[in-house]
Amino acid sequence: MSLPKTFRALFPSLPVGSLSKIQQVPLALPGKDQILVKMEYATINPVDEYIMLGYNKYLPQDPHPVGTEGSGTVVAVGTDLKISHKVGDRVHVTGFGSMADYYLAKSEDCTPIQNNLSFEEASSHYINPATVYYMGVRAERGGHKAAVHTAGSSTLGKMLIRYFKLKGIKLINVVRRDEVIEELKKEGADYVLNMQWPDFEETLKEVCEKENATLAFDAVGGDLTNKVLKCLNPKAECLVYGCMSSTDVHNINIMELFKGKTVGALGMFDYAGERKEKGTFNEFLREINNLLPVMFTTKVAKVFGLEEIEKALPYSQTSGSKGKVLLKLN
Repeated sequence: MSLPKTFRALFPSLPVGSLSKIQQVPLALPGKDQILVKMEYATINPVDEYIMLGYNKYLPQDPHPVGTEGSGTVVAVGTDLKISHKVGDRVHVTGFGSMADYYLAKSEDCTPIQNNLSFEEASSHYINPATVYYMGVRAERGGHKAAVHTAGSSTLGKMLIRYFKLKGIKLINVVRRDEVIEELKKEGADYVLNMQWPDFEETLKEVCEKENATLAFDAVGGDLTNKVLKCLNPKAECLVYGCMSSTDVHNINIMELFKGKTVGALGMFDYAGERKEKGTFNEFLREINNLLPVMFTTKVAKVFGLEEIEKALPYSQTSGSKGKVLLKLN
Protein backbone atom coordinates (compact mmCIF):
# COMPACT_ATOMS: atom_id res chain seq x y z
CA MET A 1 0.00 0.00 0.00
CA SER A 2 1.14 3.57 -0.63
CA LEU A 3 1.95 5.63 2.43
CA PRO A 4 1.42 9.39 2.86
CA LYS A 5 4.32 11.81 3.26
CA THR A 6 2.75 13.41 6.35
CA PHE A 7 0.18 12.47 8.98
CA ARG A 8 -1.83 14.01 11.83
CA ALA A 9 -0.59 13.76 15.41
CA LEU A 10 -1.75 15.31 18.68
CA PHE A 11 0.95 17.16 20.62
CA PRO A 12 0.92 18.36 24.26
CA SER A 13 0.05 21.93 25.02
CA LEU A 14 2.41 24.85 25.37
CA PRO A 15 2.14 26.75 27.62
CA VAL A 16 1.17 24.23 30.29
CA GLY A 17 -2.58 24.08 30.83
CA SER A 18 -3.69 25.08 27.33
CA LEU A 19 -5.35 22.70 24.88
CA SER A 20 -3.36 20.19 22.86
CA LYS A 21 -2.95 20.83 19.13
CA ILE A 22 -3.10 18.62 16.05
CA GLN A 23 -0.08 18.98 13.78
CA GLN A 24 0.96 17.53 10.43
CA VAL A 25 4.31 15.77 10.75
CA PRO A 26 6.56 13.88 8.28
CA LEU A 27 6.07 10.12 8.06
CA ALA A 28 9.25 8.15 8.79
CA LEU A 29 9.75 4.57 7.66
CA PRO A 30 10.77 1.95 10.24
CA GLY A 31 14.44 1.27 10.91
CA LYS A 32 16.19 -1.26 13.10
CA ASP A 33 13.77 -3.05 15.45
CA GLN A 34 10.88 -0.78 14.42
CA ILE A 35 7.48 -1.28 12.84
CA LEU A 36 5.04 1.27 11.41
CA VAL A 37 1.43 0.95 12.53
CA LYS A 38 -1.57 2.58 10.90
CA MET A 39 -3.62 3.47 13.95
CA GLU A 40 -7.31 2.70 14.24
CA TYR A 41 -8.14 3.82 17.79
CA ALA A 42 -6.42 5.42 20.76
CA THR A 43 -7.82 5.42 24.30
CA ILE A 44 -8.00 8.54 26.48
CA ASN A 45 -6.74 7.75 29.98
CA PRO A 46 -6.18 10.10 32.94
CA VAL A 47 -2.43 9.99 32.26
CA ASP A 48 -3.16 11.16 28.70
CA GLU A 49 -5.29 14.00 30.07
CA TYR A 50 -2.37 15.16 32.22
CA ILE A 51 0.03 14.90 29.28
CA MET A 52 -2.36 16.81 26.99
CA LEU A 53 -2.24 19.65 29.48
CA GLY A 54 1.55 19.46 29.70
CA TYR A 55 1.89 17.96 33.15
CA ASN A 56 3.64 14.58 32.99
CA LYS A 57 7.22 13.62 33.79
CA TYR A 58 7.14 10.43 31.71
CA LEU A 59 6.76 12.14 28.32
CA PRO A 60 10.06 12.41 26.38
CA GLN A 61 11.63 15.86 26.48
CA ASP A 62 11.59 16.42 22.73
CA PRO A 63 8.25 17.35 21.12
CA HIS A 64 6.37 14.07 21.10
CA PRO A 65 2.79 13.10 20.23
CA VAL A 66 0.29 12.36 23.00
CA GLY A 67 -1.23 8.94 23.68
CA THR A 68 -0.15 5.86 25.62
CA GLU A 69 -2.08 3.00 24.01
CA GLY A 70 -4.19 2.05 21.02
CA SER A 71 -4.71 -0.45 18.23
CA GLY A 72 -3.95 -0.66 14.53
CA THR A 73 -2.45 -2.55 11.58
CA VAL A 74 1.23 -3.04 10.74
CA VAL A 75 1.92 -1.38 7.36
CA ALA A 76 5.75 -1.57 7.25
CA VAL A 77 8.51 -3.38 9.13
CA GLY A 78 12.16 -2.54 9.69
CA THR A 79 15.17 -4.77 10.21
CA ASP A 80 16.41 -6.97 13.08
CA LEU A 81 13.08 -7.13 14.91
CA LYS A 82 13.36 -8.43 18.47
CA ILE A 83 9.70 -9.47 18.29
CA SER A 84 8.46 -10.77 14.95
CA HIS A 85 5.74 -8.78 13.14
CA LYS A 86 4.63 -8.72 9.53
CA VAL A 87 2.67 -6.33 7.32
CA GLY A 88 -1.06 -6.83 7.85
CA ASP A 89 -0.83 -7.90 11.51
CA ARG A 90 -3.48 -6.46 13.81
CA VAL A 91 -1.69 -5.23 16.95
CA HIS A 92 -2.08 -3.62 20.33
CA VAL A 93 0.12 -0.51 20.52
CA THR A 94 1.88 0.54 23.73
CA GLY A 95 3.95 3.70 24.19
CA PHE A 96 3.92 7.47 23.87
CA GLY A 97 2.51 8.78 20.59
CA SER A 98 -0.56 6.65 19.87
CA MET A 99 -2.91 9.61 19.24
CA ALA A 100 -1.81 9.90 15.64
CA ASP A 101 -2.68 8.47 12.24
CA TYR A 102 0.57 6.45 12.25
CA TYR A 103 2.80 5.19 15.04
CA LEU A 104 6.47 4.23 14.68
CA ALA A 105 6.98 1.62 17.38
CA LYS A 106 9.68 -0.62 18.77
CA SER A 107 8.82 -4.23 17.99
CA GLU A 108 8.42 -5.13 21.68
CA ASP A 109 5.88 -2.34 22.22
CA CYS A 110 3.30 -4.14 20.07
CA THR A 111 1.55 -7.47 20.61
CA PRO A 112 -0.85 -9.38 18.35
CA ILE A 113 -4.57 -8.83 18.85
CA GLN A 114 -6.04 -12.20 19.77
CA ASN A 115 -9.39 -13.74 20.70
CA ASN A 116 -11.17 -11.98 17.82
CA LEU A 117 -11.14 -8.66 19.67
CA SER A 118 -12.26 -5.68 17.60
CA PHE A 119 -9.93 -2.71 17.19
CA GLU A 120 -12.17 -0.81 19.64
CA GLU A 121 -11.84 -3.53 22.29
CA ALA A 122 -8.12 -3.93 21.65
CA SER A 123 -7.30 -0.24 22.04
CA SER A 124 -7.73 -0.23 25.86
CA HIS A 125 -5.33 -3.09 26.47
CA TYR A 126 -2.54 -1.54 28.52
CA ILE A 127 -2.91 1.41 30.93
CA ASN A 128 -5.76 0.12 33.10
CA PRO A 129 -4.94 -3.60 32.81
CA ALA A 130 -1.25 -2.99 33.55
CA THR A 131 -2.12 -0.80 36.54
CA VAL A 132 -4.48 -3.45 37.93
CA TYR A 133 -1.83 -6.12 37.33
CA TYR A 134 0.73 -4.02 39.22
CA MET A 135 -1.73 -3.48 42.05
CA GLY A 136 -1.85 -7.26 42.33
CA VAL A 137 1.95 -7.38 42.38
CA ARG A 138 2.11 -4.82 45.19
CA ALA A 139 -0.57 -6.63 47.20
CA GLU A 140 1.22 -9.97 46.89
CA ARG A 141 4.68 -8.50 47.55
CA GLY A 142 3.41 -6.99 50.80
CA GLY A 143 1.43 -10.03 51.87
CA HIS A 144 -1.77 -7.97 52.00
CA LYS A 145 -5.04 -9.87 52.39
CA ALA A 146 -7.44 -6.94 51.98
CA ALA A 147 -7.28 -3.53 50.30
CA VAL A 148 -9.30 -0.33 49.91
CA HIS A 149 -9.86 1.23 46.47
CA THR A 150 -11.24 4.78 46.20
CA ALA A 151 -12.36 4.67 42.54
CA GLY A 152 -14.60 1.64 42.82
CA SER A 153 -17.02 2.47 40.00
CA SER A 154 -14.37 3.38 37.42
CA THR A 155 -13.44 1.11 34.52
CA LEU A 156 -10.23 0.26 36.38
CA GLY A 157 -12.20 -0.32 39.58
CA LYS A 158 -14.38 -2.96 37.93
CA MET A 159 -11.28 -4.69 36.57
CA LEU A 160 -9.73 -4.64 40.04
CA ILE A 161 -12.82 -6.27 41.56
CA ARG A 162 -12.57 -9.15 39.10
CA TYR A 163 -8.78 -9.49 39.38
CA PHE A 164 -8.60 -9.40 43.18
CA LYS A 165 -11.44 -11.93 43.32
CA LEU A 166 -9.22 -14.20 41.21
CA LYS A 167 -6.28 -13.52 43.53
CA GLY A 168 -8.30 -14.15 46.70
CA ILE A 169 -7.73 -10.60 48.01
CA LYS A 170 -10.66 -8.85 49.68
CA LEU A 171 -11.47 -5.45 48.15
CA ILE A 172 -13.29 -2.60 49.88
CA ASN A 173 -14.62 -0.35 47.11
CA VAL A 174 -15.32 3.34 47.74
CA VAL A 175 -17.77 5.18 45.46
CA ARG A 176 -19.56 8.53 45.35
CA ARG A 177 -23.09 7.45 44.35
CA ASP A 178 -25.48 4.84 45.74
CA GLU A 179 -26.71 4.09 42.19
CA VAL A 180 -23.52 2.19 41.32
CA ILE A 181 -23.50 -0.07 44.38
CA GLU A 182 -25.70 -2.79 42.90
CA GLU A 183 -23.70 -2.78 39.66
CA LEU A 184 -20.45 -3.41 41.54
CA LYS A 185 -22.04 -6.16 43.61
CA LYS A 186 -22.97 -7.88 40.34
CA GLU A 187 -19.28 -7.67 39.41
CA GLY A 188 -18.55 -9.62 42.59
CA ALA A 189 -17.56 -6.75 44.91
CA ASP A 190 -16.93 -7.78 48.51
CA TYR A 191 -17.81 -4.35 49.93
CA VAL A 192 -19.07 -1.09 48.42
CA LEU A 193 -19.14 2.04 50.59
CA ASN A 194 -20.33 5.51 49.60
CA MET A 195 -17.96 8.27 50.73
CA GLN A 196 -21.01 10.58 51.02
CA TRP A 197 -22.63 8.48 53.77
CA PRO A 198 -22.72 10.26 57.17
CA ASP A 199 -21.14 7.21 58.80
CA PHE A 200 -18.68 6.49 55.96
CA GLU A 201 -15.49 6.73 58.03
CA GLU A 202 -16.94 4.70 60.89
CA THR A 203 -18.15 1.99 58.51
CA LEU A 204 -14.87 1.93 56.58
CA LYS A 205 -12.88 1.53 59.80
CA GLU A 206 -15.10 -1.35 60.93
CA VAL A 207 -14.66 -3.17 57.63
CA CYS A 208 -10.90 -2.53 57.58
CA GLU A 209 -10.58 -3.98 61.09
CA LYS A 210 -12.74 -6.97 60.19
CA GLU A 211 -10.74 -7.82 57.04
CA ASN A 212 -7.34 -6.62 58.35
CA ALA A 213 -6.98 -4.16 55.47
CA THR A 214 -3.36 -3.01 55.28
CA LEU A 215 -3.32 -1.56 51.77
CA ALA A 216 -5.16 1.19 49.90
CA PHE A 217 -5.11 2.45 46.32
CA ASP A 218 -6.24 6.07 46.19
CA ALA A 219 -7.22 7.77 42.94
CA VAL A 220 -8.89 10.80 44.56
CA GLY A 221 -6.43 12.74 46.73
CA GLY A 222 -7.48 15.76 48.79
CA ASP A 223 -8.90 14.94 52.23
CA LEU A 224 -9.95 11.42 51.28
CA THR A 225 -6.40 10.07 51.40
CA ASN A 226 -6.11 10.90 55.09
CA LYS A 227 -9.59 9.58 55.87
CA VAL A 228 -8.69 6.24 54.32
CA LEU A 229 -5.27 6.17 56.00
CA LYS A 230 -6.89 6.60 59.43
CA CYS A 231 -9.19 3.63 58.81
CA LEU A 232 -6.46 1.22 57.71
CA ASN A 233 -4.88 -1.16 60.20
CA PRO A 234 -1.42 -0.37 61.63
CA LYS A 235 1.61 -0.75 59.36
CA ALA A 236 -0.57 -0.24 56.28
CA GLU A 237 0.43 1.53 53.09
CA CYS A 238 -1.69 3.92 51.05
CA LEU A 239 -0.61 4.18 47.40
CA VAL A 240 -1.84 7.22 45.48
CA TYR A 241 -2.18 6.79 41.72
CA GLY A 242 -4.54 9.60 40.67
CA CYS A 243 -6.05 12.96 41.59
CA MET A 244 -9.74 12.89 40.73
CA SER A 245 -10.40 15.62 43.28
CA SER A 246 -7.95 17.93 41.47
CA THR A 247 -6.60 18.67 44.95
CA ASP A 248 -3.25 17.72 46.44
CA VAL A 249 -3.13 15.16 49.23
CA HIS A 250 -3.18 17.09 52.51
CA ASN A 251 -3.97 16.98 56.24
CA ILE A 252 -2.15 13.70 56.78
CA ASN A 253 -2.40 12.90 60.49
CA ILE A 254 1.13 12.39 61.82
CA MET A 255 -0.18 10.01 64.49
CA GLU A 256 -1.10 7.59 61.69
CA LEU A 257 2.52 7.66 60.53
CA PHE A 258 3.63 6.79 64.07
CA LYS A 259 1.50 3.65 63.72
CA GLY A 260 3.80 2.53 60.91
CA LYS A 261 1.49 3.61 58.10
CA THR A 262 2.95 5.09 54.91
CA VAL A 263 1.72 7.16 51.98
CA GLY A 264 3.42 6.74 48.61
CA ALA A 265 2.79 6.66 44.88
CA LEU A 266 1.85 3.75 42.64
CA GLY A 267 4.04 4.19 39.54
CA MET A 268 2.92 1.68 36.91
CA PHE A 269 5.36 3.13 34.36
CA ASP A 270 8.17 2.55 36.84
CA TYR A 271 7.14 -1.10 37.08
CA ALA A 272 7.03 -1.33 33.27
CA GLY A 273 10.57 0.09 33.29
CA GLU A 274 11.63 -2.68 35.67
CA ARG A 275 10.24 -5.29 33.28
CA LYS A 276 12.07 -3.67 30.35
CA GLU A 277 15.36 -3.70 32.26
CA LYS A 278 14.84 -7.41 32.98
CA GLY A 279 13.99 -8.09 29.32
CA THR A 280 10.50 -9.34 30.25
CA PHE A 281 8.36 -6.42 29.05
CA ASN A 282 6.84 -8.28 26.08
CA GLU A 283 6.08 -11.21 28.39
CA PHE A 284 4.38 -8.69 30.72
CA LEU A 285 2.22 -7.46 27.81
CA ARG A 286 1.29 -11.02 26.81
CA GLU A 287 0.28 -11.86 30.38
CA ILE A 288 -2.04 -8.85 30.41
CA ASN A 289 -3.42 -9.50 26.92
CA ASN A 290 -4.31 -13.09 27.86
CA LEU A 291 -6.69 -11.65 30.48
CA LEU A 292 -8.32 -9.08 28.18
CA PRO A 293 -11.40 -10.95 26.93
CA VAL A 294 -13.02 -11.37 30.36
CA MET A 295 -10.93 -10.19 33.31
CA PHE A 296 -9.75 -6.91 31.78
CA THR A 297 -12.62 -6.16 29.42
CA THR A 298 -13.36 -2.46 28.84
CA LYS A 299 -16.67 -0.81 27.99
CA VAL A 300 -16.53 2.01 25.44
CA ALA A 301 -18.46 5.11 26.55
CA LYS A 302 -18.09 7.13 23.33
CA VAL A 303 -15.94 7.51 20.22
CA PHE A 304 -14.72 10.85 18.85
CA GLY A 305 -12.64 11.77 15.84
CA LEU A 306 -9.14 13.14 16.46
CA GLU A 307 -10.33 16.54 15.26
CA GLU A 308 -12.93 16.48 18.06
CA ILE A 309 -10.32 16.38 20.84
CA GLU A 310 -11.69 19.59 22.41
CA LYS A 311 -15.00 17.77 22.97
CA ALA A 312 -13.50 14.38 23.75
CA LEU A 313 -11.25 15.53 26.60
CA PRO A 314 -13.94 17.08 28.86
CA TYR A 315 -16.29 14.17 28.11
CA SER A 316 -13.60 11.71 29.19
CA GLN A 317 -13.03 13.64 32.41
CA THR A 318 -16.68 13.27 33.47
CA SER A 319 -17.62 9.80 32.19
CA GLY A 320 -15.28 7.48 34.08
CA SER A 321 -18.00 5.14 35.35
CA LYS A 322 -19.52 4.80 31.85
CA GLY A 323 -16.39 3.42 30.23
CA LYS A 324 -13.49 4.64 28.12
CA VAL A 325 -13.50 7.37 25.50
CA LEU A 326 -11.75 6.47 22.24
CA LEU A 327 -10.33 8.55 19.41
CA LYS A 328 -10.99 7.18 15.90
CA LEU A 329 -7.86 7.81 13.85
CA ASN A 330 -8.34 6.11 10.46
